[in-house]
Amino acid sequence: MATTRKFAGLSLNEDVLPKNAGGLLLGVCCLAFCFVGLNMVQPWLLEHHLNLPASEIGDATGTLGAIGQIITVFLAGATGALADQKGRRLVLTLGVVAMALGILIAPLVSTLSGLIVSRTVFSIGRTAVAACFLIVVADYVQETSRGKWNAFQGVTFGIGSIVAALVILRLPKWLLERGWDVIDAGYATHFVMVGVAGVSALVLALMLRADGPREGVEHESLWALTRRGVEYIRYPGVRLAYFAGFASGANMAVIGTYLALWTAGHSMATGAGLAQGLALGGVLMVIIQVVSIAAMPAIGVLNDRAKPLIALQISLALAVAGYGSTYLVTDPSAISGKLSAALLSVGQSAVIISSQVFVQAEAPRKVRGTIIGFYTVCSGLGAAVILKLSGYVFDSWLLTGPFILTSAVNAIVLIFAVLLGPAIGRERAAAASG
Repeated sequence: MATTRKFAGLSLNEDVLPKNAGGLLLGVCCLAFCFVGLNMVQPWLLEHHLNLPASEIGDATGTLGAIGQIITVFLAGATGALADQKGRRLVLTLGVVAMALGILIAPLVSTLSGLIVSRTVFSIGRTAVAACFLIVVADYVQETSRGKWNAFQGVTFGIGSIVAALVILRLPKWLLERGWDVIDAGYATHFVMVGVAGVSALVLALMLRADGPREGVEHESLWALTRRGVEYIRYPGVRLAYFAGFASGANMAVIGTYLALWTAGHSMATGAGLAQGLALGGVLMVIIQVVSIAAMPAIGVLNDRAKPLIALQISLALAVAGYGSTYLVTDPSAISGKLSAALLSVGQSAVIISSQVFVQAEAPRKVRGTIIGFYTVCSGLGAAVILKLSGYVFDSWLLTGPFILTSAVNAIVLIFAVLLGPAIGRERAAAASG
């Protein structure tokens, strides 16, 4: 007889063990280390391994980020369908292995084309991982606890990010001070991330629940499942979930990619040097993650107690204010920079958690992987668009231009959330009565 268990006070779905939930959180922590670490050490590769001039670093960063997100756009729908067809654990574990391979290649190349190949391999794995984590949460956790679980998972991601900021951004400088060559310091930093990714793959393979195809989709082709994800856009709730995914992807991508570039650009302009700028980026990232961890419980409670639509609207408004506040910052090392980082951290965390809870609530169980896969497509599209546009505004306008652009994206999605609200209410009322 199936039993319902709890993990950290949260209700799990039938036949899900606490060990499975714990493995998921450990995997999130390890992967956060790699997600954040790879993006934040990228300026080191561009400066020292590729020898790009400072005037081209912003555009190169935008190009690399956009290419990686385009991979997500093309593959996430199929990845979600594949998770429905073949099982979550297999797709997730293979995704982590691909991420590790991409990280391994990155410091070994000396051209932008080579770095694009590395980012492509990494992004294939990241696409599978991002989609499957959301799907597994919907599989593992009962709906009444998903807000707090997504917040709990966000705290775990924040812990991994803090460790990455403290270790990965400081490791090259620490190695240089001990006589290492700049190229060897880059190798060592990336090999640390490869090792962490390997640990994550092992944890997920051993601790996640063994699963297989979803009932009813065993004999459907990937194309049929993918087409169904597109067709569900006719429902206003799913449509808004896809819009929210776009905003979530933009929010996450900009902080991970342009925070270090902002601080590095300011430090180089004032003569402090690249290494000092990266260290400042690490300080701000720690502030962002600490504030995010502190805000997560309230965000989780908001999503469990308020209607998903209301929680999403509040979160988008917070993001508009948070990202927009960077326009007022002239020195990221000053108190204004730290306060702005804290405010945008709250907005980013709220949008990510609320959009995840919203799509998990809107995705029908039978095609949950497919719908969430397309949510991930939209997230990748949002990241790709914002990263490429941000490269231009960073190089030609303001160092904080990428954050201001992201504020505008959140404002647009907030308008859609308000306009679609009545239709979503009618749809839910019809579902409840039918």
